Amino acid sequence: MSNGDDSSGEQSTMGGGSDSTGTTGTGSEDGGSDGGSLVEPRFDFVGGRTPTDVQMNPWNLANFGHTYHIYWTTPIASAYADGTIASDYLEDMTADGNELALTFPDGWTFWNGRDLTAEDFYVQMEIERFQDPEASQFESVELTDDSTVTLTFKADVTPNLMKAAMVGKYQITPRWIYNDYLTRYQEASGSEDRSAVTEELLQMTVPVEQFVDEGLGNGLYQIDSFGSAETLASKYEDHPYADRTNVPETRIIPVGDNTESLATNNELDRVSWIRERQRQQYPEDLQNQQQIKWFRTQKFILNWTNPHLANRSVRRAIISAIDLPSITAAARRYIAEPTQVQTGLRSSIHDQYLGSDFVDQLIDYPVETDTETAASYMEQAGYSQQNGTWTSPDGETVSLDILTRTQTGQAQPTQVMSDQLNTFGIETNVNAVGENYYTKLQEWDFDMGWVWHVARALWHPVAYFSNDFYGVKADDVGSDGPGPTGVPDTVTIPEEVGAKEVSGSGVEFNPAELMNELPSSTSQDQVVERTRTLSQWFNYDLPAIVYMQENTGYAGDSAHFTFPGDDKKLDTNYPGRVAWMKGWISGQTE
Repeated sequence: MSNGDDSSGEQSTMGGGSDSTGTTGTGSEDGGSDGGSLVEPRFDFVGGRTPTDVQMNPWNLANFGHTYHIYWTTPIASAYADGTIASDYLEDMTADGNELALTFPDGWTFWNGRDLTAEDFYVQMEIERFQDPEASQFESVELTDDSTVTLTFKADVTPNLMKAAMVGKYQITPRWIYNDYLTRYQEASGSEDRSAVTEELLQMTVPVEQFVDEGLGNGLYQIDSFGSAETLASKYEDHPYADRTNVPETRIIPVGDNTESLATNNELDRVSWIRERQRQQYPEDLQNQQQIKWFRTQKFILNWTNPHLANRSVRRAIISAIDLPSITAAARRYIAEPTQVQTGLRSSIHDQYLGSDFVDQLIDYPVETDTETAASYMEQAGYSQQNGTWTSPDGETVSLDILTRTQTGQAQPTQVMSDQLNTFGIETNVNAVGENYYTKLQEWDFDMGWVWHVARALWHPVAYFSNDFYGVKADDVGSDGPGPTGVPDTVTIPEEVGAKEVSGSGVEFNPAELMNELPSSTSQDQVVERTRTLSQWFNYDLPAIVYMQENTGYAGDSAHFTFPGDDKKLDTNYPGRVAWMKGWISGQTE
């Protein structure tokens, strides 16, 4: 079970109980109240990185508050577990041909009182497109009128995928801050001039202090103060959702190693789903509200630049030697289950995008440790054991450097896997990295590396098959030779699904190109066809091992707050956080 939020990479357990400072306040009679004082006027939970460590320019990725900003900005659209894409913010989102028209509502403002408009989003999307027009999926982005942004795709794609392009987009770019950059992009004479603008934009920062002082947020709660230990915020009364809730204040504590103790000590009001074996550790006030099969999975990248891992049989030996259930169990912060079939997808969407007959034919690698099978794979590759350690045909000891995060949710499973490989006879060295983990990861200086296996908050194959480290990093499209993880630009898989070796000519394709083409699929049949090819390649070649699949859910302090029921659509990313952001959590009164 996780008490952290996704900005640090930990699943949200945001959770429930009394005001950690001991104050109870006098209550409020804001929207949702039937009068009287609130039993608990402040809603406390854990989420995001330390605000003093991040900034809010979304293009400066070095220290961008990837999910800290989510609490204070407005999402354009959301994906749901049933495969639908919808928006509670937009007036309308219509796909027609290769155009997606977004109609923005009136009455929304930034915390400083300035109107939140379609132009703010237009500026954001145009800057994105101008940074690399050739690679962008958009032919153009237009501010059609005061309330409408029209995005024209370069090719016809399925309406659902057009709408999916808006999942993960937020109203985070105030036009008056970024307009100058857009003007310079528009006036640039070529790629060199655009690159110069991009370089400046990537260096520019919007400190959280500026974000607060200038009122640049537009969420339901407005930051009053922040520090290394907490963010305190109060309800922004001019927000369209303000009348939905009577909770006047909120406190967000950064994700850290103390977050589970905060929950068990009754100092939070929202936590993730409480498993039955943990029930007695948590206050009775905290009651489970909702659980869903999440889109998110976690994996270990196998870097083929290591000469041992370049051998498919060695990669197959590794997945046979390790024990996915115990690795998953070591990630105690998560509600998760071990992966059963290596498809590269979350199993809950197998039926929709692969079909059970296809999945049943794939290579069935051991889920639990099978050292006999692992040894046979090593021997197939010409390896032998010398004094309990596997050595190559050239007499080189198999030794792997493994990169992981210092957070216990990743460090512990990685260490369990490392120990299992050592027991099998493969030497390992684990390097755990803290705040700069993702920067370090992208240096590709590792043999095996932990990372999430999902690029977007979406129940769709494009969330798993993207040509980056969150998806499956293969070749850099257009370059000669293999990509940074040694995956060649062209691969060959068997014609027969589930075959362990290629007979005949096989099926040859470029996985990076196919992953780039997947979001441009023009029909469901084409999505399925491309996904099957990529899943068969993932299963056959093992560019990574997806060791666990996460579920998500939340529990809340039902003694002091009322949470939404089945009448609210919450089968989406972080349902507890969404309920808070939409004002669907109200305080009980005395």
